[in-house]
Amino acid sequence: MKNKYEDLYNELVLYGESIITSKEFALAWEQPHHFNTSLGEHILKVAYESLAICRSLEGHGILVNTQAVVRGALCHDLGMIGRTEKFANNRECCHQHPIDSVKIASRILPELDEKTQKIIRRHMWPLSLHPPGSREEWIVVLADKYVSMRELFERRRAFEGIFHRG
Repeated sequence: MKNKYEDLYNELVLYGESIITSKEFALAWEQPHHFNTSLGEHILKVAYESLAICRSLEGHGILVNTQAVVRGALCHDLGMIGRTEKFANNRECCHQHPIDSVKIASRILPELDEKTQKIIRRHMWPLSLHPPGSREEWIVVLADKYVSMRELFERRRAFEGIFHRG
């Protein structure tokens, strides 16, 4: 009997194999992100959570373009590769990496559609000026914020034993 994680993995491969096997994605595994994980691990977590949200919505009869969600989630932060060399500060990174991520995604996926480009470009909301405009964009925005919070809280938990507040 297959479990839900196996099903999610199979969908990630179905829609995102060319991204996951790209040289850009390989570089993401080497880059630290949120202090205690790699960029590649963060991206995969966001893709898994995005797919889980898709399944939940579809279970309630809400249709979602799963291919666009998976591709957008797998590409959303690829523009952060080389972050310390490319960006002068966090503000510049927040605004520029979605644009760079779309460029990278377009190289990996020459057939990249507008819906997926918008998912990638708008994933930094509310730090960016453009709010999500579709279900698919909201899914990746929410999954990214959820995963980022988990990663940051896990880091804090690791230091609680050292900096006990009493």
